[in-house]
Amino acid sequence: MVKLTDEMKEALHVPGKGGSVTYLCTSSLDGKPNIAAMRYTEHWGDDKVLIADMFLLKTKMNLKENPECVIAIAHPLAGGGGRYWAFKGKAIDIEYGIDPDFDWYGVKAREILDEWGDWHGKQPPEEVPPDIVYTKAAQRGVVVLHVEEIYSLKPGEVGKKIQ
Repeated sequence: MVKLTDEMKEALHVPGKGGSVTYLCTSSLDGKPNIAAMRYTEHWGDDKVLIADMFLLKTKMNLKENPECVIAIAHPLAGGGGRYWAFKGKAIDIEYGIDPDFDWYGVKAREILDEWGDWHGKQPPEEVPPDIVYTKAAQRGVVVLHVEEIYSLKPGEVGKKIQ
């Protein structure tokens, strides 16, 4: 079983809370790729990554056709080192209206939506300057990635399987 480390969990917080910008990579059933930067990410337990569904269009269509996806972090840190990982697995978009008892790899839809259904209200973007009007976000659900493999994206180690 894959287990996210504490450092990985910390990196999955929103950027203004010390986390990293993450990229969700999906593909359609016929192999057309899509990549999208994600603002709201978090871990759930030791083997799940959560992403707020706010502006997902192609991503959502791809996940419905093909649940295989990757979440990537490439975040150099001052003083050397950095956060460089690719989390691979299957994902689903748990949307409002889904059966609350729906289970995805041990996680109930109700638990996810109750805890993370208002991500924007729970973790407002502190890093946006006060003179900039932040986009009003309407969250439609939560993408849940069940992490099955973790790879390094660190320079010199790219593609090395970590778990």
